Amino acid sequence: MSDRAPPCARAVAVFAIVSLFVPFWALPAMGGGFTQPKGVTFADLTFRTLDSGSFRKLELEAYLEYGLLDSLTFTLKSPYNWLENEVNGRKLRQEGFIDQEVGLRWRLNRDPVLAVAVQGSLLVPSGYDADAALPLDKGVVGFEWRLPVSGSYQLGQQYGYWSAEAAYREYFGPRSDELRLFGELNVPVIDRLAVDVQIDHITSLQTRFLFRKEETDLTKILGHVRVRLLDRLTLGLGGYTHVRGAPGNGVEVQVWYTFGPWP
Repeated sequence: MSDRAPPCARAVAVFAIVSLFVPFWALPAMGGGFTQPKGVTFADLTFRTLDSGSFRKLELEAYLEYGLLDSLTFTLKSPYNWLENEVNGRKLRQEGFIDQEVGLRWRLNRDPVLAVAVQGSLLVPSGYDADAALPLDKGVVGFEWRLPVSGSYQLGQQYGYWSAEAAYREYFGPRSDELRLFGELNVPVIDRLAVDVQIDHITSLQTRFLFRKEETDLTKILGHVRVRLLDRLTLGLGGYTHVRGAPGNGVEVQVWYTFGPWP
């Protein structure tokens, strides 16, 4: 448990520092059913919050896609959390890396505007104490099968995209397996400016094994404004609210960058 302080200030500071380096590492690229061309890397750095009753979470998430082949992409998701909650009048705090996700996405077709894929991801606990009074995450290994279908479309002189995904997440321990659904529509407004709306749904299949009601068995609606600052750099600002499950809302700040094939 960490009593070091204000997690919000520390999280914002870390996000700001890391963001300074992103432009020096890495054209925004779509995920979903699309894969990265061989040798191309897409990087996403996201800062998000969650407020739900007495529970509060700040998250800094690094996400990476690397094109092993034109039709096969390696994925890596590494989130770091700051948690606070009040239990029986006692304020608890915790911070650290939560479950890490490593996966592969295989694109099944070669259509230039429609992508169909299958993705498998391994979820690995990062060594935290799953029996702590305020555990960072579920504490058991899991595996997720995901079926994403994505497409691009033209609106005037601009291009947007959409994505629909279904997933089944299985945990190899006393945690509820999950059915997950995700949909996204990105609409261009003017050159370098777009908005998107997303729906993210999680159904827990064994309710007696729910991990934390503020983060499981829920549906949330998300919206973002995305500004392409440079040809390779996009900034996204938005937020979300829970429309099913425990009440909750938060904000999201995202930095996207893509860099070309390595030598």
